[in-house]
Amino acid sequence: MAQCKLTPQEFIKNSFTPQVAVICSPKAEETCRKNNLSFTELLQPFCKLGTEAHYKDLNGGAVSLRNFKISLQDINYRPPQPVLARKFLNASVNDISESRLHTVSIGDYTLQVPYSVPWFEAWRDTFLQVQFPSDHEFTKHFIACMLIVSTTDDNPVRMMVDLSQKVNDLQMSPKLPKWFSNNVMRYYIIIHETMDSNHVHAVECYDALKMSYGTHNCFLLKTNSRRANQSDDQLPDPWSQFISTKIQYSEDDTPEASPSTSSADLSLESTDGNTLTYHPLSPEGDKLLSNDEEEVDKIPNKTNYVLHGACLSMEDVEQLKLLIHEFCIRALLPFVERQVSILNEYVANKKGVSRSLFSATKRWFTPHKPGSSGATNAPIYYLDAPELQVRRLGDLYFMFGNYSAAFQAYHTAKRDFNADQAWLHYAGALEMAALSAFMANETSRKTLDYMEESITTYLNTCKMAQFATRATLFSFECLKGRSLYGDAAHQLIRMTSEESDLRSALLLEQAAYCFLHSTKPTMVRKYAFHMVLAGHRFSKAAQRKHSLRCYKQAYQVYQNKGWNLALDHIYCTIGKQANNLDLLQESIESYAKLLSEDSRQSPQQQALFLKEYLTIHNILNKKQIGGTSNQIIYPLPLPLLVAEHTKVLVAPTLPLRIPGKVPAMGVTLLTKDDPATSQRWQKLEEMVVQEVQGSLPMIFKPMVTLFTQENCNMNPTAILGEPIQVLVQLRNPLQILLLLKDIYLLWQYSDDTNKFVTNEIIGTTSDQYVKTHYIKSVVLQANSAEDVILTLTPLAIGQVVLVGTCYSLVCSNNTEEQIEVKGKQVFKMNERKKKKENQEQKPDKRLHINVVPPAACLQVSFCEINPELLRNELQQISVELRNVGSVPLHKVYMATSTPHLLSSCDFSTNSRTFDDDVDLESHVAKESEARRNHITSVPLVNNQLDPGQCKNINIWIKAPDIIGPAYIDLLIYYENVDAVNSPKYRLVRHVWNLSIQESIKVNVTTQQSSNSKTSEQLTLSVTATNMNKMHHVIGTEISVLNSALLSEDWTLLNEMVAPECIKLHSQESVHIVLKAQRRSSKNSSYSVVSFVPHKQSLQYSNSAYLDFAKRNDQNRINVFDTSNDIENLSKNKKVDATLILRWQAHVIDSKSIRRTVYGQNQVPVYIIQEDEEEEEDDYLGPIVFFDNRQDEDSFTPNKKKDDDLSMLQRQISYNLIHPVKISHDFTLKKLCIIRIKMLLHSIAETSLEVIVKTLEISR
Repeated sequence: MAQCKLTPQEFIKNSFTPQVAVICSPKAEETCRKNNLSFTELLQPFCKLGTEAHYKDLNGGAVSLRNFKISLQDINYRPPQPVLARKFLNASVNDISESRLHTVSIGDYTLQVPYSVPWFEAWRDTFLQVQFPSDHEFTKHFIACMLIVSTTDDNPVRMMVDLSQKVNDLQMSPKLPKWFSNNVMRYYIIIHETMDSNHVHAVECYDALKMSYGTHNCFLLKTNSRRANQSDDQLPDPWSQFISTKIQYSEDDTPEASPSTSSADLSLESTDGNTLTYHPLSPEGDKLLSNDEEEVDKIPNKTNYVLHGACLSMEDVEQLKLLIHEFCIRALLPFVERQVSILNEYVANKKGVSRSLFSATKRWFTPHKPGSSGATNAPIYYLDAPELQVRRLGDLYFMFGNYSAAFQAYHTAKRDFNADQAWLHYAGALEMAALSAFMANETSRKTLDYMEESITTYLNTCKMAQFATRATLFSFECLKGRSLYGDAAHQLIRMTSEESDLRSALLLEQAAYCFLHSTKPTMVRKYAFHMVLAGHRFSKAAQRKHSLRCYKQAYQVYQNKGWNLALDHIYCTIGKQANNLDLLQESIESYAKLLSEDSRQSPQQQALFLKEYLTIHNILNKKQIGGTSNQIIYPLPLPLLVAEHTKVLVAPTLPLRIPGKVPAMGVTLLTKDDPATSQRWQKLEEMVVQEVQGSLPMIFKPMVTLFTQENCNMNPTAILGEPIQVLVQLRNPLQILLLLKDIYLLWQYSDDTNKFVTNEIIGTTSDQYVKTHYIKSVVLQANSAEDVILTLTPLAIGQVVLVGTCYSLVCSNNTEEQIEVKGKQVFKMNERKKKKENQEQKPDKRLHINVVPPAACLQVSFCEINPELLRNELQQISVELRNVGSVPLHKVYMATSTPHLLSSCDFSTNSRTFDDDVDLESHVAKESEARRNHITSVPLVNNQLDPGQCKNINIWIKAPDIIGPAYIDLLIYYENVDAVNSPKYRLVRHVWNLSIQESIKVNVTTQQSSNSKTSEQLTLSVTATNMNKMHHVIGTEISVLNSALLSEDWTLLNEMVAPECIKLHSQESVHIVLKAQRRSSKNSSYSVVSFVPHKQSLQYSNSAYLDFAKRNDQNRINVFDTSNDIENLSKNKKVDATLILRWQAHVIDSKSIRRTVYGQNQVPVYIIQEDEEEEEDDYLGPIVFFDNRQDEDSFTPNKKKDDDLSMLQRQISYNLIHPVKISHDFTLKKLCIIRIKMLLHSIAETSLEVIVKTLEISR
């Protein structure tokens, strides 16, 4: 706990030292002023005896006095009036520097508290000094008087007589000063300057004084033995610490008397009702004329140092010490012995005699407890009243160290005052009795109760807050000396009120230290709470330095405890007081904590805090800039930068959007691929790299251009001249809007030559190495986060490290008054939490970017299409490939994971069909076929694309056959012509995100035709239905254009049954019958039957339609189709044919925009269909057909479990050709012979043996 410089005993002893008046002749004062000191100030450092003194008590016993001290006071000194007294009290606290701190550990708390409290001690000493002496006590009355003349006076002896007469006049006057008795001791001093050669005159004057006043009452003081400008060593300056500021009142300004208990009332009221102050330090005095400039001007300026004692030698100093010793030992103590004897004799003679009939009757008929109205009816004592003499005797004993005798006298006096209901005298006697017991080392609880009753009587009955405060200060020391810190804190807190902020602040602070020093129990939180209260009262008293200190000490307890509202109050006050004290850095640090996400303040309060923070920050920035042009950017508390959401993209920016064109999506900062999508892109990249380069490296690493928290352990590689984009998430934790202006990235550039450049300092030139792009403004909504994309472009090869973001935080209530502060947020990437305990944390490298030489850059754009497609709709898309880089490129390839939905037939150079014989048992062959299905090479002029050149191609996409959301992806690969450049290849991504709507649904059933007599024919029954709903937001009218058949074995005939014009509205259907005829070919043929006139037929080329049809007809390997097992591809059931139905649709979308689209439905055709309800029996032997009418039991073939033979059975079909109607006369001939021709059809590629058996049906 903070300790006082003096022990309780020392403080009490120094507070009640004997008062000695000093009166000097003008010449004597002039002699002292040669040392820049008055006579009082000259003796001040030597007023304490260096040896032990003794005097005899009434019983003849010796009373020892150790460190005995007297207090010298100029006889003309007057305590300052209330306004000025308050100024001195404030100055005494404000002028003291803060004490050194030390660490105290209490429980879980580690606190920094001051070693001492010199400001409290200074205020306490000043408080006691500025008090007016009161008539109810004599400790502040002069007990002796020093009269000083100089040998330079015209007649020193006569001057001494005049001074003595002046003292007599002052003793008879009702004005100040107050005297201990009518017969005070007088001590006569004559000053002689040693440099004066007239020593005889000095001795003669001294002898004359001894003859008149006695040998022990006179002293010849020899001083000023050296000249002021003498060059030998100067003496130490012991006077500086004792010189205090005093206001000397002229005689005209001196009150007629100090406030006296002999007045009829202790507080008088003026005619206008305003209360007159009884005492300068009464609560009302704090409110009077607090800004009286005239009184304040009387306080001298202490800033200039003054040399003291320049004319004094060591011999002179010893003379001063001898003067005090002679005065105390030979004059003052013998005088005290006589006064004790006289007072004891007087008290003994007058004991029990009442001074009036009124006082005698009151002792019998009135209660003996102080009441609230007792002070106004207090008795009036004459100066020689026995009660006052007892009190005077007690004060004499106390001042001269006989504390036991003093206690007895005070105890007697307090009974008399209690009986007379003289409550002010009673409270004073109780106060001194308690102090006497403490100084006598008595531990009775009763003596502590004396002090408690004294304080309450002063406070409640007498309404004397200044005396209650003084008693509390003494009681605090007593209780502290006995380690009763709880009681001490209680008394200190009781004296706090709204009437005096400074007094309340100091007492609350001391109470807080009492709680901190308490051990049973420890009361750290009470310490912090009362320290906050003290800081608040210091603030109200304009003691900003001490208010700041108190709040900082309280903060040590409140921090990290979750008491957010208490912390906000502490932060706010620390910020304000630090700002008032010009501690701007500390102020903004405190205000910054008010703008954290833990703030529980209202939006209006948060806005005020932000405005105050920015205002102070602006002032600090202006001071730090001074005359320099370079300015360091400091971090700001708002907004918060969420480091884990930071993304870095090293890829070309998308081109400006042109109407009708859509740039390739590529990889953007907003790309959020799920694991399946990422794996798909990586597989495509792996396939195209293997296809182009012939083989893969031993460890294939896909190209990464977007760096996030998941892949942060790799260094990004940026291309010279291409932008680096960074996505940062800025979060506003407050409930108010935040406006940011001029946002950009902070970076550091270095190269192999150790060149270092940064843009962290405003005013430095850095654009020649890295071009920084600005965002004009961003508005962050209350309690929200915003993703901001910032860009910079490297202009030199080397390394770029991203440091953070810089911006201007703006606070404005209107456009005219804007407060703007430039600051930054620093990336703290390595502060991410570990996912698992004890897991090694990899360094985050995503902000450390390597810049490499220029590379080719392919910019891809597509024609714009409507993303709402109908099922099986076809769209032609024009693609523009433009080299916007500075070097040529070549080897452009396209890859897709949906080859059945994307066709490059317009420029594809693949001549071999997928029906060629390929050994699919070979793993290498399978992978090659898969890559051939997914990857297409783009032909270039001269096999390369030079910078600035453009290549246009067309591709087709087909909407899938499933309604709902769908996608078609495309990966474009290209390489630098110069293989040395890094990166070796680059990629461009694009995805068409589609919404598939209903169109036409086609069902096909087959039936063998019996009309053909020359070759096998097939009847195809086609049902087409417009599946669009009547009330759907998208309306379609579908026209069927033609039908086509793609097959190796069948070709469409021009025979059909169909309506003349096929137009299908919503939910309408049409039935079409087509006929196909068998043919034999190794390759699939394409036959078409049109339903419309030739001029209305499809305008587009058949190549895209054929390509999509063949992709369904042929067995192609799709590695991304989970339902397509490559290992079982050869075992798939072969499709006999693919029926293609082409259509045209008129669409009205949700925006009432009409458009015409084309599409085709592809339906696989199986000539022989399995009967799922009938169980198939596999058996050995030849293929046998039998009459279905016969009994199954009549023919039981041998069964064989052979899957291949079962398949062959289903590949044989037959037709029976016979007349439908025959005329026969059975009367002429009973046997009718019907010729039936059986046609057997085999679609198998092997030779088959067929046995036909017929059996007569039993009747």
